[in-house]
Amino acid sequence: MPSHLTRHIFRRLLANEPIVHRGCLRRRAYSTTRIHNVCAGASTLGHGARLESHSQRRTFFNFSMFRKKQKESKDADIAPGVEDMMQFAKLERMNARLPHPQHVLAAIRKFFAFMRGTAKTGIEDIQAELVLQCLRYCMRTGHILKSDGQPTFVSMVRYAAPVLRRRHPPPTSFHADLAKAIYVDAKEVDVDDKTVLEALQACCNILTRTGRFSEARELVLEYEELAGDSDHRSNGREIDDAVQADVGNAAAFDPSSARDTYRRLWNGVLYGCAAANDGDGVQSTLRLLRDRGWAGNCYVARAMLVYSLHGSDAGAIEKWFLEAGQADEAGTSGAPSSEASGPFRLSKVLQWCLAHGELELGHKIVRRSLGNDPPKQVWDTVFVWAAGTGKGADEINRMLDVMEASNKSKANRDEWRLPDIQTINGLVNYAVSRNDPYLAERFIALGKARGIEPDAWTYVLQMQYRLKVNDVDGALVAYKNLQAAGDSSEKDGPTVNKLIIALCQSQRHDFDTIMNVAADLSDRQVRFEAETVSRLALLHLSRDELHDVIDLLNTHSFHFSSTERESIRNSIVGYCTDPATRTPRAWDAYCILRNIFDETPRPQRTQLMEEFFRRGRPDMAVNIFNAMRAHSRSDTYPNTDTYVSAFLNAAKIKDLDSLEVIHNQLKLDYNIDPTTYLRNALIIGYSGCGQPRRGLSQWDDIVASKEGPSYNSIHIALRACERSPFGDIKAKDIWAKLRRMKIDLDQSMWASYAGALVGNGDIATAIDTIEKAEKDNEAEIDAFLIGSMYNGAPGQNKQKEVEEWAKESYPNVWSKLESIGFEEDDNGMNVFKLQRDVSP
Repeated sequence: MPSHLTRHIFRRLLANEPIVHRGCLRRRAYSTTRIHNVCAGASTLGHGARLESHSQRRTFFNFSMFRKKQKESKDADIAPGVEDMMQFAKLERMNARLPHPQHVLAAIRKFFAFMRGTAKTGIEDIQAELVLQCLRYCMRTGHILKSDGQPTFVSMVRYAAPVLRRRHPPPTSFHADLAKAIYVDAKEVDVDDKTVLEALQACCNILTRTGRFSEARELVLEYEELAGDSDHRSNGREIDDAVQADVGNAAAFDPSSARDTYRRLWNGVLYGCAAANDGDGVQSTLRLLRDRGWAGNCYVARAMLVYSLHGSDAGAIEKWFLEAGQADEAGTSGAPSSEASGPFRLSKVLQWCLAHGELELGHKIVRRSLGNDPPKQVWDTVFVWAAGTGKGADEINRMLDVMEASNKSKANRDEWRLPDIQTINGLVNYAVSRNDPYLAERFIALGKARGIEPDAWTYVLQMQYRLKVNDVDGALVAYKNLQAAGDSSEKDGPTVNKLIIALCQSQRHDFDTIMNVAADLSDRQVRFEAETVSRLALLHLSRDELHDVIDLLNTHSFHFSSTERESIRNSIVGYCTDPATRTPRAWDAYCILRNIFDETPRPQRTQLMEEFFRRGRPDMAVNIFNAMRAHSRSDTYPNTDTYVSAFLNAAKIKDLDSLEVIHNQLKLDYNIDPTTYLRNALIIGYSGCGQPRRGLSQWDDIVASKEGPSYNSIHIALRACERSPFGDIKAKDIWAKLRRMKIDLDQSMWASYAGALVGNGDIATAIDTIEKAEKDNEAEIDAFLIGSMYNGAPGQNKQKEVEEWAKESYPNVWSKLESIGFEEDDNGMNVFKLQRDVSP
């Protein structure tokens, strides 16, 4: 090619411009991809080239104008800041140049700002691990301690604290480590006490919820000492106006509220120990509260009641229940949450009485509760207790009349206690917990008889107990009633998710019915459960709706925990490896898996690679292997077992091309140290692909290696000699070396050596060798040995020679072989059904 033409081409490539040749016969077909001016004349491009412009033509046979526009997939729904943190994590894995800490810290702040203002739940463990990794980098570089990093860090802490305290999802060790790291970093940075306390409260909350009670106690004690020995730092530094505008004004720390703050911290630790039934933690924390004079507050009574409900001490339960109630009556408990209110505590205690058969204590508590003109919520709890003690719908109906009759003494109708749908729902919920659909329907009928119509929650309960008995049609009717009610909320999300799963499993409901339920859930922006996403993804895959699968996973999969993502991933892998799944569909599913579930570990990727080898598609298997090679995660990169699996599977389908590609990858892989195990697999691979002599080249490397050959190596090498031209020479050399080194040779080793000799036509030497070994009591001529010789014989004539010798010299052994039976090998020859496979 002339040099000026070479320069012209490279300049075009560097300028990202097309290479145009005036005399190209197909120029008209290709030039439509880039025509800037449709008017007559020519437009001049760079470097002196000219592109002739042509008038636009629309022909009748231009069928592309009728083609349906290709659907574009949705982008992944990832919270702001997460992509930047993911990029940082990838660069750190690759030991590449990392971004500036300010950029990473800003990404963390952006993420928590979004979670606090937009998201309704806390962060998942994947996100917590990612934030922790980025935060440690920022702290390691010292950027947080600098003046330009402190405002961003302070606002990040104030955004993060309320997010970390959210109840859902359940915290993990990553959440606990992150909360502790934020608190420790906040102490080291010169920030105000309010920010430090917010971080401490979030940290203690998560530590107690993850069972790390001793750490929470130590942190509170440490902070008490620091606060008592030093002045408060509320005015130690000023927060930027931007921070105040973003997060809210950082009010100065009020020393008078310190005592209440510490008490709340200690109460939180005590409650966490009580909820986890940690007796030692409860007692040690209670002693610390007594030392501070806080053991008599209402929060202690509530926590001790929670702890007592884990045991079987009825006296302790009665004591703490009464103390908590007295604190409520005295007004010292403040405004308790719904889980700490009197009716809620009463319900928990009565449930304990039913579970432990303490009916006498339950009746005693009910009489005491009804003796003080209780509110309606207490009556509702008592009705559930009555149902638990065996009273039916008719008896509870009479109890409702009693409650209504008690209103006669109240002149103000607003104070009347009348049964409503909450009363009925409580009874239905009890029937659902007992798996008694009939009783639940009786309670609903009771409500209708009293003019109480079901509400949205009633229909949700109906769906629950109908799904439990696999009444999918009945649950679907209840769901339609729920839609008609028009007041559904996110509380029905878990039940509607179960309905979608049941519809997918039933095989009786059409696709549109399932999609209508899923669309309603999506329109209301209710959370999809992981199993729901799995079922819908498999449904779309079975219909070849790939864009819908991608949209579904991009929308929901990045909001799940690692366990939930794993469950979705497992279902897709199971779909790919299902023999009933057609290969094109399996490949499409893998491509989706590769793009969305980047964390797919090595074992599953290896399983997928093996599956496509099994399907006779080594090109797809090699593609999966190359994707593993190009990955940045160490737990995904192929290891020795991955290479061995690839070599063995290539041998099974006799595909030399894939074997050579992966072998070449091995030569370039500096992470893999060739071992005897790996070289054994290579010998098997090349032997299976019809290249035994090439495989035997690995034998010399095995012998020369520090590890040396194993017994399997000898079997594999002799088996390769059996199939290799002039392999008997190599086999004799190996055998002579084994004899010189006085290696113990078992029966199977003699069979492999005899097979190698017979495989190259040297039947006489093989017979002489094994007969001499039998005479010297070194080997026994059994069915496996003769069968190995027969199976290794190259051609029917050689097999006939082995057969004649065996029938004449060892007729009983031959009869035993004939009883085993024959099968046809890959070359169309009859061989005995012997298990001669060797493993690396």
